[in-house]
Amino acid sequence: MLFDITNKIIIVTGGNSGIGLTISKSLIKFGAVVIRLDKKFKSKTFNIIKKNVTNLDIEIDLSDTKKIPNLLKKIKKKFKRIDGLINCHGITKEINNNTDLSKNFDEIINNNLKSTFVLSSLVCKQMSKKNGGSVVNITSLGAHLGFPNNPSYQMSKAGVRQLTKSLAIDWGKKLVRVNNICPGYIKSTMTMKSYKNSQTYKKRLDRMMLNRWGTSEDIVGATIFLISDASSYITGSDISVDGGWVAKGL
Repeated sequence: MLFDITNKIIIVTGGNSGIGLTISKSLIKFGAVVIRLDKKFKSKTFNIIKKNVTNLDIEIDLSDTKKIPNLLKKIKKKFKRIDGLINCHGITKEINNNTDLSKNFDEIINNNLKSTFVLSSLVCKQMSKKNGGSVVNITSLGAHLGFPNNPSYQMSKAGVRQLTKSLAIDWGKKLVRVNNICPGYIKSTMTMKSYKNSQTYKKRLDRMMLNRWGTSEDIVGATIFLISDASSYITGSDISVDGGWVAKGL
């Protein structure tokens, strides 16, 4: 079947909360085997995911990229292959007059960009030795457009967007596809400050053609499409799931 992901072995980073958690639960619902990576896992969340005993949660700080090769050795030993990687992890920290800019830059770039580069590159290499696979990067409106007071975050997500295209070129001949999903404003822990501020909420809403904030469930369809064989001739592409934000002019 075109959108079938049954028994696909899929890694989801940032799988403990937000978009990553929603994607993980949806992949399991549709028959995939999910390996969630995150710094910590809450017991309640763990119980939800572990309904299927073949799934695996691994606690790891991906910003410590030296740990990634051993992580993949562990996964390869248990599952023999990787069919998909969905990079959902990321942090954001706005700057102010007291911000240590160097520390802010290093922390966000290491968490959001460097870790994605190292993990994705090694996973692509593993996939290329089997039957190929699919990498899906979750970026942000900040990968396309300018927003105030958060330059490191925007640089990191723009970097992941460009990394998508670079890896797509490098691994396409080995049947490894790499694509990017750009979410708009999604109601989540990361955006809750804006969501609860009535003025900011309305200002964001006015940019959305569909006149509503997104939910993490809105990202699931595009993700399953890109991780499945339904998108077998798509690579190096951006899909905006943003209620029309990027496309809107006046």
